[in-house]
Amino acid sequence: MLPQVLLHHGLFPTAPSQPHMAVSIELLEFYQALFEQSCDAINALALALKMHYSCRGFVMMDTQVSYS
Repeated sequence: MLPQVLLHHGLFPTAPSQPHMAVSIELLEFYQALFEQSCDAINALALALKMHYSCRGFVMMDTQVSYS
């Protein structure tokens, strides 16, 4: 019962029964994105953050922002 409640609230239990801790599913998705892009640490982090926020509807801009 408790694992289903945790999953419903976006948390992944650390044990199948009687979990004492849970990890955010969003954090696990971010870790997966980072792992998939891990050839170069700095570029991997930047790309993983971009993917993470883009999937959530945020628009990323660089220094060449246009206000037209």
